[in-house]
Amino acid sequence: MIKSGLSAVDDVVSTIALVGVILLTGLNVILRYVFSLPLAWTTEVALGLFIWFVFIGISSTMKREGHVGVDFFVKKLPKPLWILSEIIRIAAIYFVLIYVFIYLGLQLTTMATGKLTPILNISYKFINIAVPIGGALTAIHFTRNLRANFRKEGRRD
Repeated sequence: MIKSGLSAVDDVVSTIALVGVILLTGLNVILRYVFSLPLAWTTEVALGLFIWFVFIGISSTMKREGHVGVDFFVKKLPKPLWILSEIIRIAAIYFVLIYVFIYLGLQLTTMATGKLTPILNISYKFINIAVPIGGALTAIHFTRNLRANFRKEGRRD
């Protein structure tokens, strides 16, 4: 139950964020250009939702192994060099997820103490926390995919 709930949370959050961005942006365009009555707050909310969409959407894409990779040359490498390149790739991904997204994302969130959006006075902590949350969810999905791929490779040999 928890596993399936965790598996769906990134899809739900990123979908809601994307729909919110589209609706708010569309509403503001109509109000601005048709009625000459723009809503200033929609830009703030849409920007916050966009950040959530991007960083949680990364997790959703990782779950499906949908990130783009260029492996034309890597597939032509001899097996020992291919293994080395895989180790380097995996280490680089974990470095970005753990250090950049989670660690530095938490620092960014902590530094947002007292920083508020200009119109709605929403704390930037609520916006910035998407970075480490997205990094953690992505790391979980990447680890699951890695384990599943190792199991497949082990059965092939």
